[in-house]
Amino acid sequence: MARIPYATPETMSTETRAVLAGRRQINIFRMLANSENVGPGVLALGRKMSIESSLPPAEREVVILRVAQLSNCSFMKHEHTAVSRRHKLNDSWIDAVAQYPAESTVTVLSDFEQLLVRFVDDVVINSNASDELFAAMSEHYDNSVLVELVLLIGFYMMIGRAMNTFDIELHDGPVDVFPESWAH
Repeated sequence: MARIPYATPETMSTETRAVLAGRRQINIFRMLANSENVGPGVLALGRKMSIESSLPPAEREVVILRVAQLSNCSFMKHEHTAVSRRHKLNDSWIDAVAQYPAESTVTVLSDFEQLLVRFVDDVVINSNASDELFAAMSEHYDNSVLVELVLLIGFYMMIGRAMNTFDIELHDGPVDVFPESWAH
């Protein structure tokens, strides 16, 4: 059970309802909606970092699943396993992201995906990427995407801590969508 109640439509601000319009009613969104001050901004940023990301879906999901693994965040892993599957990424690939650098992962992940995992590890564990990893990543991404990559890592580290601290519960079945009419 979550440590504090999830927000309900009656307790959400108009701004929060507008940001949530058309989005899935997952528990992390309902928890963040409790914050009248920063909740709407964090929810809007989350949309930008996920659905509107400049990174291709597989690369974005490498980042998020790896942050979930390093953060021991079961809710994030659960949600982004489903997202990865919707993008046609199979369970072997999902497991390889979590288990890297196990020997079995090198045949599943591309060389670039392995580099991306190592970059995420460095940023999460050491709070900085080594010069070697940064240079290698710079060969693949321009400056705009490099900045977005580091912000994506940091965003999901932040969200993972919220998920873990508030004991966000997993969803067992289908989840409704917030009404589109909230956007107006």
